[in-house]
Formats: sequence, C-alpha cells, structure tokens
Amino acid sequence: MNIYRLDAIDPDHPSWQNSTEQECVWAAAPTPKKARDLVADKTGVGLHGAAGNTSPWQDERVTSCVWEPSLTHLRAGTVVRGDGSLVGD
Repeated sequence: MNIYRLDAIDPDHPSWQNSTEQECVWAAAPTPKKARDLVADKTGVGLHGAAGNTSPWQDERVTSCVWEPSLTHLRAGTVVRGDGSLVGD
C-alpha cells in the first residue's frame, strides 16, 4: 500500500467549503487517484453544497498529491492529519 501526502495548492479556492479538512493529510491508497477519492470521501464531499459540490482533494489544480515512500505504517483506507489523528472515523 502506498502513502500519499495531500496539500493545498490554492487554499482560497471555493471548493474548500466542501471539505471538513483544509490542512495537509496523508492517505493510504494504491494510486494517487484513489488517495484523492479516499480523502474526498472522508472529508464530507458535497455535504456543504458550495462550489458545485466538488472536493478540493480531487482537483489537481487545488491540491497536490505526492507519494511518501518513507511512510509505510498506515493501513489501507486510512487518512490521518499531521498530528496523527484519524480523519473521518
């Protein structure tokens, strides 16, 4: 399982209204797309109704998604914050 770090590129984009998280997160998923989808699912995508119900985590213009090869300790399907706490559980 790969671990990806996702960070805001455009923190002022209106799609952030559709996410419960705006800080850097790490996601355990097999591909970058699946990592983006996982974070979007765990952060309340579309629950707030703003910016066309799109998640900032799924938009490459709004967030980066970079493989972190040195991290291996997260279980598949897990998203964590910088302080190590779980997102969406």
